[in-house]
Amino acid sequence: MPERSIFVGTSVHSWNDPRIFYKEAISMAKKYNVEIHAPADFDFKEEQNVKIFGLPLWQRVGERRLIRKLLFKRVKESSADVFHFHDPELIFLGLYVKLFKKKKVIYDIHEDIYSAILLRKWIPTKFFRKAVALFYSRTEKWCCVFFDLIIFAEQYYKELFSNKIKSKSVDILNFPLQQKKAKYKKRNDFVKVIYTGNVTADRGAYNMIACLRYLIQTNHKIKLFLVGQLKSEKIISMIENDLELSKHIELIGKRKFVDRLEINKHYENADIGLVLISSTTHYERKLLTKFFEYMQHEIPMIISNFTEWERFIAETKCGICVDPKDPSAVGEAVEYLINNQQAAETMGKNGKKAIQEKYNWLTQEEILLAAIDSL
Repeated sequence: MPERSIFVGTSVHSWNDPRIFYKEAISMAKKYNVEIHAPADFDFKEEQNVKIFGLPLWQRVGERRLIRKLLFKRVKESSADVFHFHDPELIFLGLYVKLFKKKKVIYDIHEDIYSAILLRKWIPTKFFRKAVALFYSRTEKWCCVFFDLIIFAEQYYKELFSNKIKSKSVDILNFPLQQKKAKYKKRNDFVKVIYTGNVTADRGAYNMIACLRYLIQTNHKIKLFLVGQLKSEKIISMIENDLELSKHIELIGKRKFVDRLEINKHYENADIGLVLISSTTHYERKLLTKFFEYMQHEIPMIISNFTEWERFIAETKCGICVDPKDPSAVGEAVEYLINNQQAAETMGKNGKKAIQEKYNWLTQEEILLAAIDSL
């Protein structure tokens, strides 16, 4: 029997998106022929048995129309057995594949689309955002009826769907890849506090800046590393035009995407990890990927005091929960970890142990491959 071929398509994410490439694609390539079609700064390359076909890079949402058009052309010409899509805006393309090409379709749901759209500030007015969110969420649910496999990146997403859709779904969570034990690296001569991921107001940028201002006043040798794409000119200007902030903040992804390998380098000598998102329905039930990455690298973390996050910290004992909008509470938690090295190291080791025993990608790889085999 010939080896199954899988066409992975995304118009939103970069080709080296951690979930799409480093986890799912490389895992699928152990059993199948896998090709990714995604925005990239090259036309083609092959890496770790995955064929990668570049699509144009984009800066503005409107530029993705061309990407979708090119993806449609490639899908029409493709002879792949399975089509695996990652973006809500490709849902009609998935429907075309199912109804006209009669192929197997996997739809990978990365987020709760309704609450995500409510955060899209480029959509004018709250009323219009709500209308768009309602349209997309209802359309998504209708189209999912036709697809062969629905993948949820968070367990609670399935609660938003009917039993018919849940019956053909599987949870593939963003647990980290197992890594070889890193060689010991000399620590910095300052306290390195790290945040990874897109740097936006919704993801706690202003909360982190307020916390840093508090800590600067206590004369700590401290630096905040924002390791992720930062597009907001307002946030960039706030940091760069402030002499104190600019001395204590390193912007690793200013106006650019940050590759997974570069993120991993910053993890290796980080002392404390932050996630200071203010309460929103989009985030408060998610166990964020960065949680597991901090844990993987034995980095104690300070995160928002959402109910689900507090429960997670109580289970793993790998960090501290605080009110993200209270700079003094966050600052005091940072100071506690600085002044109590033994407690910080214990939290780091607890996190690493939880990854080894439960929260690792190999557990998800088995589920993913079994689900595809069953199609």
